[in-house]
Parts: sequence; structure tokens; C-alpha cells
Amino acid sequence: MPDTPDPDALLRSFEGQLDGFDSTGWEIVAQHRNPWGRIPMTGGGKSLEGKSREYMDRLLATQGQPDRESRRHHYVPRTYLKRWGFGKQSRRIWNLDTVTGEVRALSVNDVCVEENFYRVIGADGEAHNRVEAMFGVVDAELGRVQSLFERLEDPEELDFDDLIGLGVTIAVQRMRTAQQRRLRLQHDAWLVAQNPEQFKPIKDPLDPFRVAGIHTELLFTSMWEAADVMTTRFIEVWDDPEGRFWTCDAPVLVPFRKNKGPSLIAAPHILWPANPHRVVALTNEPSGEKAVIRRVTPKERGLVRDAVEQGRERWIFASPEQMDRLPKSKKFRRRTQIRMRCSQWTPSGEYVEPPRCCVEMADGFADGPDVALCHQGGHSPAPAMWEHT
Repeated sequence: MPDTPDPDALLRSFEGQLDGFDSTGWEIVAQHRNPWGRIPMTGGGKSLEGKSREYMDRLLATQGQPDRESRRHHYVPRTYLKRWGFGKQSRRIWNLDTVTGEVRALSVNDVCVEENFYRVIGADGEAHNRVEAMFGVVDAELGRVQSLFERLEDPEELDFDDLIGLGVTIAVQRMRTAQQRRLRLQHDAWLVAQNPEQFKPIKDPLDPFRVAGIHTELLFTSMWEAADVMTTRFIEVWDDPEGRFWTCDAPVLVPFRKNKGPSLIAAPHILWPANPHRVVALTNEPSGEKAVIRRVTPKERGLVRDAVEQGRERWIFASPEQMDRLPKSKKFRRRTQIRMRCSQWTPSGEYVEPPRCCVEMADGFADGPDVALCHQGGHSPAPAMWEHT
């Protein structure tokens, strides 16, 4: 029997013969300097050190804290919203209610808040609010990262821990909102309709804290994987001296393209307004720098404005200087919904033989769940999805 060939030696034998390809067979499109000097990922939280390890330790330490009495839980932190605030300690903020069209100033204590939003059932079967202590750690890190990027002048001052902190902050702030919970309920309603024997509705009148428990568990178990998606993108800081950036109650924005939300990996931009003057834009355009700070263009400013209007759940927030520009006469009939389509291909590129198919799920910009599936007999109607429009 001949010796087993050495794959590396075989590849090396073709070096110089494959014009435009390297020895692994991948085409080299472009090369860019890695400004961090290391792979910008945590391995889904398996490789943590420095500030990120301290952050995780602080989160874990909250598990032993006493239960909190507060039942009013903010899903967009007051720390974040105060950047658009005014008055004593920036405690008031101008907001547009896109349901009623009313523009008014409210306390940051009274917006993006729901009673028992994070109240869950513990291992002892008792309801508790200790998740709020975990979000206290999250909010402290958000405040640090927000302050860092609103005053950043020299990107070389950023270190690897700051990149990880930014990734975790944006990932968690995106996942913790009322909008993400509503979309989870839409998806759950569809799953239950397809296989009621396998899936139990996560919304149960007899278990009022079930939804919060599932939402928060998914958030904290997937936060580092989600952060790794963010940290492999490239940082641009869009600066507007006139302070014309708004934000909303779903403040991490992935602009729609023809009413469809691209995946986080494919999206040209993931936008996070840090204050009225700055937006952190995570892009797919490498620069070879830790971050690029530049004056925002009119097109980019319009992109942020449209992303806020389309990506909000209900509330849009503006600084006092911009409150008169809020589109209070506009009819907001559409917002983010689940979008479902059938495909004969799986995400990994495998072909699915008819009559079977693969259901592609994405975010859509519509007035209700945007479900247009095939009629091959493999899907059951899910009218309960529309209860969470």
C-alpha cells in the first residue's frame, strides 16, 4: 500500500502554479493590517482575560446577591438615554410616540420600562429580580464604553479590552429590548403551530414569568457568541458637530434593504448612536486601523435617521435641539416583524429535495409578520403570530 500523502506537501507542490490563489486554495482578494495584533474574538466566552474576564466575574457574582425590590425594569438603560437628555442631571428626554404622533418630554425613569420585565423563576421555584443586578453590571460597562467613544480622539488609545467591551455592549443592548421579546413570541407562535407536541408556548397565563425567563436565559447564554459577531467587524465613528443623531427604543440598528433585514454577518452597517453627536458604525469595510473617526456625510446621516425611524419599536428620542425635527405628522404603520420565506437550500448550501424545504427567517419591515411560504403541504398556519404584531 502506498504511503498516505501529506496534504500540506501536496498543496505546497502547487505553489506558484495557481495565479491569484494561495497554497490553501483560497483567493486572496485584499490584505489588511490587524491593528489589534490578535484574533478579535472570545471563542464564545471561552477565552476571556483582562477586563472581559473581570466583567464576567462581576456578572457571576450577582447570583449571590439579595433579591431586589424594584419591579420597574428598564430594557434601554437610563445611562444610555441621558445622553439625549436635558434639565437637572439630564433626567428628561424628548420623545416621539410613533403610535399617537405625540411629542413630549418625559423623565428617563418613565421610558423604555416595564414592570417585571426581567422577573424570573429561580431554581427554588420562587420569582425574583436578581437579573436586575446582572443588568446593573451590564449598564456600568455600557456607560464606560459610551463615554469612551463619545470622547475618543485618538483611536490608537483603544486597547483590545475596549474592542471586546464594545462588542458585548452592542450585542447585549440589541438583544435585551422589548422588540426582541416580541419577535421571539412571533417565532414561538410559528414553531408551536408546526409541532404542538414538541413545542410548548413560551407565553403561558399560568406562568407569567416564563417569557422573561426564556428571554433572559437566551440573552446571557448567547451574549459572547453575539459579541464575537460584532468584534470581527470594523469600527467607524461618525461625527456630527451639529448633534443631529436620534436614537430609539431599539438602539442597535441594522438598516433594512428593500424591507428585509440582512444578517448581522452580511449587513454593510450595524449602527449604535452613542450620543447626538456620534454614531459607532460597525462595517464590513476594513481599514487596517483600530477605528476611523470622520465627519458624517449627508448620506450616512440619512441612513441613521431612516434606520431609527424603521428600526424603532415605538419610541424615537431626540435632543432638545432636534425635537422640532421629529416626524410627528408621519404615519408609522410598519415596524420590525418576522419575515419567512421558503428555500430549497439550507444556510450551509445543502440542497433540499422537494417537497421538503428550508424556511429562511429574517427581520422584515412590514405591518405584520411577513410570512410567504410554499404550498407543498409542509407548513401549518400560525394565526397566533399576529397577536404580537
